[in-house]
Amino acid sequence: MHEFPHRPRHKAVRPGRRQRHSLYAVAAVLMVSGLVWLVAHYALPLPDDAARHPAEPWAMRIHGAATLLGMAVLGALWSHHVLPAWRAGEKRATGLPLLGIWLALAVSGYGLYYLAEESWRDAADTLHVSAGLAMPLALASHVWMQGRRQKKGERPSSGPHPLSPQSKETG
Repeated sequence: MHEFPHRPRHKAVRPGRRQRHSLYAVAAVLMVSGLVWLVAHYALPLPDDAARHPAEPWAMRIHGAATLLGMAVLGALWSHHVLPAWRAGEKRATGLPLLGIWLALAVSGYGLYYLAEESWRDAADTLHVSAGLAMPLALASHVWMQGRRQKKGERPSSGPHPLSPQSKETG
């Protein structure tokens, strides 16, 4: 089959150190800002004559800015990690739920921003909080599975190990 020079073949690879650190930093800011908002909204007492706690708008501003960065990080991971891993059939058991949670957060966050009808907003709120609380667990399990594979001696990328007999036959 003809290979197009402008379409490089991707193999499933572990994200680079900068990508991983960017993802972890953005995820941490999203998690902390979301938790600060939840605590301020539901647990902290309101100051006199205040409709909401003063920490709420700041938490939402930080959360919104981190969301933009999070979507950029996801976009960067999409072509260099997600698609190649999917094509190679790697880590789908943890990767697919992680993507589903990310999508649920994006859609429900959009809904929280734009939906006016209260019942739809309540549904979006419940989905967003639930997915937000599940995200760290999904991300940790996805990362943990990589560590388990490396301890077992499996390669994080697709294809045979470079020192295996299979690679010597093809090389």
